[in-house]
Amino acid sequence: MRSPILEKKLDEKPAQALSSHPVASRSPLRALTGVRFLAAFYVVSFHTLPFLKSHFRLPRGVEQFLSNGNLAVAFFYLLSGFILAYTYEGKIKNSRDYVRYLRARFARIYPVYLLSLLLVLPFQLKTPLASKLAVLFMVQAWNPANSGLAGAWNYPAWSLSVEAFFYISFPVFLQWMSKQPLQVLRLMVSVWLILSVVLHTPTVVLGVWSGVVYGLRVPLPVVRLPEFLVGVALGLLFLKSTLRARHSYLFYVAAAVTIVLLGLPIGTWVSLAMVPIALMVYELAFSGGSAARLFSSGPLVLLGGASYAIYLLQYPVRAWTKLLFSGLGASLLGSLLTPVLLIAFSIAVYLFWEEPIRKLLHPGRVSLNAKH
Repeated sequence: MRSPILEKKLDEKPAQALSSHPVASRSPLRALTGVRFLAAFYVVSFHTLPFLKSHFRLPRGVEQFLSNGNLAVAFFYLLSGFILAYTYEGKIKNSRDYVRYLRARFARIYPVYLLSLLLVLPFQLKTPLASKLAVLFMVQAWNPANSGLAGAWNYPAWSLSVEAFFYISFPVFLQWMSKQPLQVLRLMVSVWLILSVVLHTPTVVLGVWSGVVYGLRVPLPVVRLPEFLVGVALGLLFLKSTLRARHSYLFYVAAAVTIVLLGLPIGTWVSLAMVPIALMVYELAFSGGSAARLFSSGPLVLLGGASYAIYLLQYPVRAWTKLLFSGLGASLLGSLLTPVLLIAFSIAVYLFWEEPIRKLLHPGRVSLNAKH
């Protein structure tokens, strides 16, 4: 069984030589940073859909497309697995490396995560203490029952709870998967993609999921794990590949198929979009073609750098903007300006909060990729 995504276009080294990119010389995958902005803004548009529907008459296809914006989270999980594999393959060999890795992960996500909680705290004073503690320690998605935790404190934070689980377990998967030959990695990509599609895992979110899979209660991070593992396997396949000229049209084909699937009323089968999404990530990693050059440009790399803040700060910025503009009697104007204010504020947070604190917490980090 072979993955149709990867059965193409590659000159490959023998399986025993895992990486054609020596650990110390892997360069940043800038295109994968730039494309993060589109995914983050897709989520913002998804959360803005109720406002848009109440004030504008949207074409049915556009409305359907925006209503599937939560699938951008699956893109982030896949991309996270890809970049972690690219960055850390061959680097986590003992307990000291593992601690150093966890320190880097904490420095990567917690400063902005904590800032988002502090900014929204005045609007969440009635949130139960137990829920606040679960969110603070990033375990709100780990309880199979999910009782009372849906949307607690800062709703998008649930996905970071899932990501934290992935971070903790990643070294185990990496050590096992990096030893596998090329054929097995291809099989893994196929299997994880099939599970993601058939189980509709990209559509499963905290507060919507019943917590029951085939009669068993399963923690949400385990349900979403196939999306992350697709990325890990793709990242290792990328490292096994000797780069040659790419057929950049494949990225455009995958992007077009993704947009069509997201705009169709196919219910939970929108999870089929995971297949072209995986192909888009893989193709962009090779930085060939006009699309990769666009996403590698300075402005988009900056916006991609700020994408994490854009994702996590959307609720705090929306809440504060609504409060301030309502007091000025300009609620509609505030709603229209919210996306602009969110992007501007997130860029400032990225430059003057996220990056300085990350360097303070993890001064010895090697920036192999702009976001991992």
